[in-house]
Amino acid sequence: MNAKTVDIGAVFEIPELTGKMFAAKEGGESVPSKIEGYIFRIDLLRKALLWMSGRVGRSIYLAGPAGSGKTSLGEQVAARLGWECITLSCNARTERADIVGYMGLKNGGTSFIDGPLTTAVREGRMIIFDEGDALPPSITIVLNRVLEGAPLYIPETGETIQPHPDFRIAFTGNTRGRGDDTGSFRARQVQDAAILDRFLFVEVDYPTPDEEKAILTKKFDESFPETIVDLLVRFGNETRAAHQAGELSAPLSTRGLVRIGEIVATGLFSQQPTDNAVKSDPLWAAIAFGFADGLGKEEAEGLKKVLDAVKAA
Repeated sequence: MNAKTVDIGAVFEIPELTGKMFAAKEGGESVPSKIEGYIFRIDLLRKALLWMSGRVGRSIYLAGPAGSGKTSLGEQVAARLGWECITLSCNARTERADIVGYMGLKNGGTSFIDGPLTTAVREGRMIIFDEGDALPPSITIVLNRVLEGAPLYIPETGETIQPHPDFRIAFTGNTRGRGDDTGSFRARQVQDAAILDRFLFVEVDYPTPDEEKAILTKKFDESFPETIVDLLVRFGNETRAAHQAGELSAPLSTRGLVRIGEIVATGLFSQQPTDNAVKSDPLWAAIAFGFADGLGKEEAEGLKKVLDAVKAA
């Protein structure tokens, strides 16, 4: 791919960074699609760009709660810079062959089929291990030397692949690879210390209320009531406070707030009932459908009280 230089402020729509230039690419078929109106948090973007520059290492670990924007951060940086990106969803059943590749049939014969990691190393792409902390340590150890830029050895063929200068690797996880003591992420694994030592670490927490309001405002058109946006942001923050206090099993994420906003925007629960039933609160109905109904009955009832308190404040 041909390289070019772009203005960070213009590309990422952050006026404070206008005039600062960064290397980009012309793109390719594996470049993620841009999410229009995506809001980059300047502190996270600066760290992501330093990682992308390759000046401080090629490997980054984006840790934070569910729905806080970890994976989308990597993908949307790639989208703006024309960087081809492979996102691999990880779990406890992911095997080495799913990552590195395997011997298989190709062009009528048997040959090695590159996995996503091998492709990224060979062609200079970004690879994101989504929920990488769910991988068994016996699998992540395969990445040990690759994380710091060493060649990737393919024992099936004896080939040694020198990493392309543009190869970048990211892990996202709800934990930092050191286990979960909250009980919320039981499928997460404790990773080898030698693996973790090779990452840059970035905490991707939920956005601030102002940032979250901007995200929701950009997501919906001008007909979406600002009062509903304010209520959702305050309600989301109250659920997170309740979760931290041990009063709620799961907080409402930014992703969850967007989902509830999308339900509200359909108008499904704003329609007047056709029978004698008492009309329910349309905002609560959307919250129940998009979040609360996935919790226990007592928690859902508690959340309804939280919403009533937020409305009354």
